[in-house]
Amino acid sequence: MKRLIQHYLEMVIAMFAGMMAWGWLSAMLFGQGGAMGMHASEVIDAEQSLMSQIGGITAMDLSMIIPMILWMRYRGHSWRHGAEMSAAMVVPALPVYAAELIWPGTFGPMSAMWSHGAMLLGMAVLMIAQRDMYAGHDHAHAAQTTDATPKFTH
Repeated sequence: MKRLIQHYLEMVIAMFAGMMAWGWLSAMLFGQGGAMGMHASEVIDAEQSLMSQIGGITAMDLSMIIPMILWMRYRGHSWRHGAEMSAAMVVPALPVYAAELIWPGTFGPMSAMWSHGAMLLGMAVLMIAQRDMYAGHDHAHAAQTTDATPKFTH
């Protein structure tokens, strides 16, 4: 259980680092606050185009997904497992994004809390469902296989 929690926290730290780096970079590129680096509650604005709003949400999500996947690869996981974890992260947040895009202000300043909470819960559910893999029990086997073959079997 300790290794499972450790791996979860490592992914969350990688995501947080990516989010902070994107926030800093977007502020440099787009001015104070970095309009493209904000999360749903801050991106949704009636005066912004729909594509601009979706772009901001996508940029923020990618800023968390990319370092998370890179960390997973470093820990011996396949690209497929990185894609699964990315989906487990983003899919639960989609209803929050949709509600904010369709009815701006639905969650108000709590939008980021709800979407991030959904992301973290989705990741935890996947990790618990595949706990042997994420606890690191199959990492020795993973180092000996190629990306084309399943690294972790259940």
